[in-house]
Amino acid sequence: MRTSAMSPVVRDSRLIAAALFVGMLFLYLPTLTRVHTFDALSYVTSVERKPWTELFHPHHLAYGPLGALALALGRALGYDGGAALPMQLVNAFAGALGVALFYVTARAATGRADAALPAALLLGGSYAFWYYAVEIEVYTVATLFLIICLALIIQPRPWHARRCLALGVAQGGAVLFHQTNVLFCVPVAVIALADLRATKDVRAFTGRWAAYAIALALVTVLPYLYVMLIVSNFRTIDAMLAWLTEYARTGWWGGPLTTNTVVSLGTGLSDTLAQPGGGWFYLALGVAAAWAGGQRVRQGISSAEQPGMPAPSLPWTALVAWLATYGAFFAWWEPDNIEFWIASLPPACLIFARALAQARRWSMPIWASLTIVGVIVWVNYGSIAQRGNPTTDLQRLIARELAAHSTPADLLIVPDGLQELYLPHYEQRENFVSLNQALFDSAGSWEAACSILRNRIATTQRAGAAIIIADEALHPPQRVLERHRITQRQVEDCFAPYRTTLFNLDFAAPIPTYWRLPTATELALTTGWTFERDTMGWQAFNAPDESVDRGWNITPGIDPALLSPLLHLDARQVVAIEIRMANGTRNRDAQLFYAGVDGAMSEERSVRWELNATGDATTYTIDLRAAPGWDGIITRLRIDPVGVGDGGNIRIEWVRLRLTTDR
Repeated sequence: MRTSAMSPVVRDSRLIAAALFVGMLFLYLPTLTRVHTFDALSYVTSVERKPWTELFHPHHLAYGPLGALALALGRALGYDGGAALPMQLVNAFAGALGVALFYVTARAATGRADAALPAALLLGGSYAFWYYAVEIEVYTVATLFLIICLALIIQPRPWHARRCLALGVAQGGAVLFHQTNVLFCVPVAVIALADLRATKDVRAFTGRWAAYAIALALVTVLPYLYVMLIVSNFRTIDAMLAWLTEYARTGWWGGPLTTNTVVSLGTGLSDTLAQPGGGWFYLALGVAAAWAGGQRVRQGISSAEQPGMPAPSLPWTALVAWLATYGAFFAWWEPDNIEFWIASLPPACLIFARALAQARRWSMPIWASLTIVGVIVWVNYGSIAQRGNPTTDLQRLIARELAAHSTPADLLIVPDGLQELYLPHYEQRENFVSLNQALFDSAGSWEAACSILRNRIATTQRAGAAIIIADEALHPPQRVLERHRITQRQVEDCFAPYRTTLFNLDFAAPIPTYWRLPTATELALTTGWTFERDTMGWQAFNAPDESVDRGWNITPGIDPALLSPLLHLDARQVVAIEIRMANGTRNRDAQLFYAGVDGAMSEERSVRWELNATGDATTYTIDLRAAPGWDGIITRLRIDPVGVGDGGNIRIEWVRLRLTTDR
């Protein structure tokens, strides 16, 4: 009789849940974002380019393989695009399923469809949950597993081994998709303590919660051990810990509680619910919940007195522990980041549903809540559609502009952020570096990072290509300086050798300022090369001691040579080359070589001249109009300042070309 009486309620609950699932899919699919976060493009790039053995990230172990599986399934069904769409579809499906399951959970917890519906819509329509259901991120799938955990812990029946086992498996899934969900052990511990107080059979208690612990350990520990020992071949505990705690050791997150922390926390919580106006919507929902509670007080209504399923008592202590644990950690870790607050939405929305269940069925507080949630969905729809519009995405516009003003060989030095992934993903530009990446590759040492940047610049200059540098890389924001523990003076000293030749690209607003170091050919046809702070792409050979200080100082050995960067000069444009140098050796023979398109250097394409018998700087002009082999396209210059060194020093101050247009 009890089963028969419950069937219509269960059937209606499932029908509404199915309708919610379909409705949320229809909401999410048209709003799949085309403007991605840094992490999202990282996942896409990894899935598209890396073998499966390199897809395991320590902080969300399962998401990379899930993305590869989604892409493989898409390929099997005839899809020929990239990994972004399949991964977004997985998140949209997980988000819609999570909302439907949450409705069933809230319906069971309140005994009321009218109380569960606004709460489920609030979850699915909140900005954070919605946005990450249409993005490529780990949080939606992880939250789906947390909602399964929520469904398990609110059941009124006594705990038994199978239920504990299911809870361990569900939490294990949440941990595999985001490592921080080990925090859920705290509310589980609260539940276990309550179960211990209520039980009379300690042995049975131990057995069922051992099932939870074993399930959680097997679901999480075994995959991690497989990746560490088999895939990554780690052989020491230190190597494993270094991999597992990679983010925690960056020093980028966490810190003391300050006024800024509180402000950031308010921003994060507000934006989690709605953008804009999240704070006001919290207030409106609080008024609706208080209104429902006031109705109960005035009229003595309880959920159990309503027709339908009686509402069980919620495990309030566990829900509060859930909110407090996650809230405290993320308020410390990164309080303004909405992606971290998604894990707190299910218990918060369930508490809201329970508050609404105090009102009479389909009374004004319920309708007011539905109206508020409807406005939230409407506001968030506009914000999410705008954020996902590629035509207004500043980072996409920057990447497009950089591509239009560069070649694939040019080096792009970008600030921290999306350009590291936007450039290769959208514009097929692979030659780039950022301060963030340079510091990461040098284990946080600014001296080593500066060396990396200079080496990349020198390599590009030798190849004859240009270098484009973001002004934000030359003048990093204060938050970036503080994050990496560097000063503006250190950054300026690093880029000092290039200051005199940088010129502003003068991008139109809203594109920020970018600077450009000319190509070797551009320099050759304009100012030439002045060796004040660096060698500007030239290289010295057979000159073991060299430095740049008011000129390029070398101690020549046997057959020393100074080789120019790659060039593309029309020999007809150039009538002479001017070289200003000081010769501190006793030798006076010098030679200039020039290569054609084949790059070969030979005596047949060279000019000899004699140095003055002085150690003072002298400008030498080599006439090239009748020089042998000076024709066609010139791709290299090579200066042999003397034939053989004798221990003396040579200083080259500058090299310039005299063009047919010069007067």
